Amino acid sequence: MITTFSYAVKCRMVTAMNNTRKDIIAKLIKDARLSKGYSQQELADLAQLNLRSVQRIENAEVLPRTYSLNLLAKHLDLDAEALEHLKTNVETVCTAIPAEVKHPPKKGTRIIVSITMGIMTILLTAAFLSQSQGFPETSFELFLFLALIVAINGFIFWRIWKDV
Repeated sequence: MITTFSYAVKCRMVTAMNNTRKDIIAKLIKDARLSKGYSQQELADLAQLNLRSVQRIENAEVLPRTYSLNLLAKHLDLDAEALEHLKTNVETVCTAIPAEVKHPPKKGTRIIVSITMGIMTILLTAAFLSQSQGFPETSFELFLFLALIVAINGFIFWRIWKDV
């Protein structure tokens, strides 16, 4: 099972990988363009792409779409499959990670919630027992009731503290 913390760490690693992949693709395209002697505008015209799209790709601002990669690879004599492989490795990892990462509460918050919950449980249990006329009839019922309260609190505390 992957915890929320490990999700956050993996998201940062994927972002770093994503940037690296964008940089690699950008360098390959820019080097191929320069070796062919094309300006960015000439390449954009040949590939029927917007000049700004070519600029963003070469500046590693975006991870290009498959369609754009194929057009650029065709006009720059690059291996389209190799470029797509660089891109899809990143996308495959990204899809395994949820888009929204919720960070677990800090230890101080957990301590405050746990202490407050413990005190509230004691007070509410005492209030219930003091107002009950017929409950508990025996000490067995009292201990059974207290065991249930402890079990419920234990489960809730476990849920609060399980990611630590």
